[in-house]
Amino acid sequence: MIKKPLLLVLLLMSVQVLAQNNDELIKASLAGDVGKVKSLVEGGANVNYADANGNTPIGVAYLSPAVTEYLISKGADVNGGFPSLVSASRYYSIDVMKMLLKAGADPNKPGVIKVDLAGPMKKMLADEKAKGKKANKYMVKAFEDQIAKLPPGNSVSYSALQWAVGMSNCKECIQLLLDAGAKTDFKNSVTGGNIIHELAFTWIPVSQRANNIVTNIPYLEKAGLTIPDWYRNINIYDKGNFDDILKLLISKGADLEFLDNNQRTPLKNAVLQPKVNAEVVLSLIANGASVKATGMTNEITEFQKETENVDKIKVRFDFPREGRNANGAGYSANMDLVNPKPKRIALISFYLYDPGKGKVTGGANSAKVTASVWRTPDAIAQTQIDGFYSKGISALKASFKENGMDLLTPAEFLDTDEKADFYYDFSQESAKKEKTSITRARTAGGFMGETAIATVSTLKISPSDGGYRQFFIANEAEDESIIANFQGGVFSANRKLTSSLGYELCKGLGVDAVVAVYICTRKPKMNKEDYGVNAVVTMMFGPNPGRSEGTDPEAKNLGQFYCGTRTYYSSPAIFKEADGIFGQYDGIANVLKAHVAKMARYVNGKEKDED
Repeated sequence: MIKKPLLLVLLLMSVQVLAQNNDELIKASLAGDVGKVKSLVEGGANVNYADANGNTPIGVAYLSPAVTEYLISKGADVNGGFPSLVSASRYYSIDVMKMLLKAGADPNKPGVIKVDLAGPMKKMLADEKAKGKKANKYMVKAFEDQIAKLPPGNSVSYSALQWAVGMSNCKECIQLLLDAGAKTDFKNSVTGGNIIHELAFTWIPVSQRANNIVTNIPYLEKAGLTIPDWYRNINIYDKGNFDDILKLLISKGADLEFLDNNQRTPLKNAVLQPKVNAEVVLSLIANGASVKATGMTNEITEFQKETENVDKIKVRFDFPREGRNANGAGYSANMDLVNPKPKRIALISFYLYDPGKGKVTGGANSAKVTASVWRTPDAIAQTQIDGFYSKGISALKASFKENGMDLLTPAEFLDTDEKADFYYDFSQESAKKEKTSITRARTAGGFMGETAIATVSTLKISPSDGGYRQFFIANEAEDESIIANFQGGVFSANRKLTSSLGYELCKGLGVDAVVAVYICTRKPKMNKEDYGVNAVVTMMFGPNPGRSEGTDPEAKNLGQFYCGTRTYYSSPAIFKEADGIFGQYDGIANVLKAHVAKMARYVNGKEKDED
C-alpha cells in the first residue's frame, strides 16, 4: 500500500508533467510539428489547454492545416482562447480557415489583445496640466477629447473579417468569412470607422505587401513558427485587388458613407491622407462614394485637358545646335555617324523637380519689407512623382519599343551586383554647378533699413520603388521655367556632363545610350495647394561616334548629347487643384509618347532639328 506522502509526491509530479506537456503542445502546434503534437496528445496533453496569455494549441496552429485537422479530430475548441480563425484570416491560411469554419468556428468571435490605449495620452495630458497656468488649454481639451473617444478598459478586439480586410488582400478569405455570416456593420473600437474605413485606410500596394511578408518571416520564425512552403512561396499578386474587395463588402451591406468618430466618410479619410492612394480614391468614387461629402471636386484639370490628344502636344528639340561635326567636335553627336543606332538604352533618371518660387514686398521707398520662398512639400511631391511614374512608365517603354529601342529601368539594367555598385556609386561630373536652393532678399529704405531674407532648398524626388538616381541635367529658372535650356548657345553646353553620362556611365552599364526624364512642377502660390507642370524634359546621351579613348585619349567630349526634347507651359498647367481630390497624372503618358516619337525620328535620321 502506497503511503499518503508518497502518493502526494507522485500526484504533484504527474501534474507538473502534464502541465509541461501542455506547454510543449502549444510550442509544437505553433511550430506545425504534427508528429510531436500527436505524441503529446496521446501522452495526455490537453488539446484545450490555455496558457497564461490565453494561447491554445489550435489557436497557434493557424499556419498548419495538418495540426489543425488533428486537433479538431481530438475535440479542440475552435472558438477557445485567441481564435485561430482571426490569425488564419490575416495570413492567407485558407485551408485552415475552411477547417475551422466547418468545425463551427464563429466568424464574429473577436481576438482580444491587451493594450493600454489611453495610457500614453493620459501621460501627455498629465504633463500638460502639470504646467499649471502655463498649460495650453487647447492641447488639454484635445487630449481630453481623444481620451473620451477611446474604448474603456485595457484591451482592443479584432474580428477575423477586420484582420482579413486590414492586413491582407485575400479576397477568398474575406468571401469565406462573409459566407459564414461575418458581420460587416462592425465599428472600430478606436476610430469608430466601419469595414470600408478599415479597407481604405490600411490598403497598400501589393508589391509592398509582398515585401512585408518576406521581411516578417524571420520574426515569425524567431517567435517559434515553422514557416510552411505554401506561405514562404505565396504569390499574393493574384489574391485580390482593392476594387474587387470593395465590391464584395458593398454587396454584403457595408456602408460607403458611414461616418467615423471624426465625422468622415471612407472617401474623405482617403483624400486627407498625407500620401493619397489614387487606387483607393478612384475605386471608392467608381463604386458610388459621394465626392460632395468630401467638400472637394473631381473636375478635369488643365493638365489633363492639355494632354488629352497626343498629336496636339507641343514638343520642341532642346539640346545644343553647336557641333554635330564629322570629326566628333562639338557638344552634340552627328547622328549620321552613330551606326548602329542605339538599341539598349538605360533610363538612369526619372524625377520630379521643383526649383522653388519666391516673392518680396517693399523696398527703397518702404519701411517694411518681406521675403518668402516656397516649393512642393516632400510628402506631397512623393505622391506626385509616384503618380506620374505609374501612369507614364509603361507608355515610355512601349514608345521606345515601337521605335526599335529597348528602354531599361534600373531593375533591368542593374543585372549584376557590379553594375548596381557602379551606378549607385557613380560620381557625376559637370562644368556647371547645380543649384540646390532659392533665396529672396529685400532691404527697406532708410539708413537703418531692415533686410528680409528667405531661403528654401530645391526639390528633386524619384519614384518610391524605382531605384532611380537624380542626375543633374540643367538648372531650371527660378519661379518659372524658360522655353529652352540648351538651344540658346554654347554657354548652355556642358562637355563634362555629356562625357560623364554619355560615355562613362554608358560604358559602365554596358548600354548604347542613357536617358534622363524630369518633370518640372511648380506650386504657383505659397498659400494655395495648386500644383502645375511647367516643363517635361527628356534627354538622351551616348558615346561620341567621332572620338574614343583609343583614337583620342585627350578628348574632352567622349560623350555627347544625342537628343533632347522639351514640352513647356508658360503658365504651369495645373494637375492638382487645391480643392481637387487628387492629382491627375494620366496625361503624362501622352506627353512622354510625344517626346519619344520626336526623339526617335531625330535619332534615326528621319527629322532634323529645325525648331
